[in-house]
Order: sequence, then structure tokens, then C-alpha cells
Amino acid sequence: MSRFALLLVLLLTAGCTGSPDTRGPFPAGADLVSAAAKSFATVRSVHFAAGVNGVLPGFPLRLIEGDATLDDGGSATGTADVQDDHAAGGHTKFSFAVRDGQATTDLGTGPLPEEYAVSAFLGPAGGLKRLLDGLTDAKTEGRENVDGAAALRVGGRVPAAVAHSVLAPIDAELNVKVWVSDAEPRRFVRLWVQVPPVDNHLSPVMIELSLTEQA
Repeated sequence: MSRFALLLVLLLTAGCTGSPDTRGPFPAGADLVSAAAKSFATVRSVHFAAGVNGVLPGFPLRLIEGDATLDDGGSATGTADVQDDHAAGGHTKFSFAVRDGQATTDLGTGPLPEEYAVSAFLGPAGGLKRLLDGLTDAKTEGRENVDGAAALRVGGRVPAAVAHSVLAPIDAELNVKVWVSDAEPRRFVRLWVQVPPVDNHLSPVMIELSLTEQA
């Protein structure tokens, strides 16, 4: 495993126990997600780390880690690893910077597609807030340690229309788990998503996202 891949694995799994404390009683899942969505709408900057396990057509991302902010029109910096059939090993790793609608990487500079702008994910109208707002059948499953602090894990579903509005290549209902800080104010700190396979011969795609240093 490369140093970069190891870093992402550590970021995504650090401090998360193998199984939750299910002794309860716990706050209702819908209340936790609603409170987390409300607080996340005010977040203007965040450190993020995400990993994709599997092949999602039209979305070649394997790993990404960096910092994003809505300030100054939205900007982000970090490192990414994407599928690339023309590269050695079938993937390419590079650094990136996003600013003023432009994406600069080790491979060159070009316009950033609107669906990948920082504002498409952060903010009161961003995709992550919409995903939380759209979650249904929310059920609190237990308490875990996430990034050194207690968090409550909530399982649920996200309708296909909501999922597609957040990430265009997805056009199916999702199984999701959302981790919300146990302490007030409730914060959205981690997300796990299972995307159904496009056909029966493939495995589901797993996406995991960690959100820290929120401000």
C-alpha cells in the first residue's frame, strides 16, 4: 500500500470502534440527523477525506483528502487518486487546487465542472446538506468513537432522486450511515454510503467520507 493510500485509510478509520455500543437509550435518529443538517448548513470550511471502494461509472475517484472553504468564492486544496486505464497500475495520483472556478493539478489547469465546485457540497444549499435532509427511515444504531470523540451512528436510506442531485452518476436508492457528534451542538462527522451495483455481476460500491476541523 502506498503512503498516500495508507494515509487515507487512517483518516477514514481513525478512532472508530469495530462495533457500536448499543445499550441506549439513544436520541431518535431523525432528530439527530435534522440537528446535524442544521449545524452543517453553517459550516464554511472543513478538512475532508474520502475513499471509494468499487467502480462507479462516470466517477473515477478512488481517494481524496484536503481542505475546502466557501470563502473567497470557494476554494480547495489536497491530493487525489483516480482511476486511469492509461497509467501504470490503472490509476493516477496528483495534487490539486481549486479557486475562481479553475482546477489546477500536477497534470495541468482547466475549468472546474460546476457540479464539483465547493458550493456544490458545502453550505445551506450544498449536496451534503441535501443528503441529510433527504434521509429517511433514520434509526440510531449505537455510539462509537470517531476522531477521538463520541458519536452516534444513524442508519437510513436516501431516495434515488436526492442521491442523483448530489452525485450525478448515482441513480439508485442508497443505504447510508451517518455519524453525528454525541455532544451538542450536533455535528455531521462521518458518512458511509452503499451504492447498488449497476448489474447483478458487480459488487456494491462503498463510499466513506470523514469531515473534521469544521468551522
